Amino acid sequence: MSRRMLGRSGRIRSREQNIIFLVLAVVIVALLWNFIGVIFRVALFAIVVYLVYRLLQSYF
Repeated sequence: MSRRMLGRSGRIRSREQNIIFLVLAVVIVALLWNFIGVIFRVALFAIVVYLVYRLLQSYF
């Protein structure tokens, strides 16, 4: 059962709440975009290093 907040007029405010959450999500992602890119590059670098390590290990 979902809870919904009622406004002063008695109508359900879940639509406005969803819009606020969507805007907050966009703002948070926009602020963290550079950080997410750095994390992705570090993870990609680690994967490539591991693959090269496994490749060299199979040859020697």
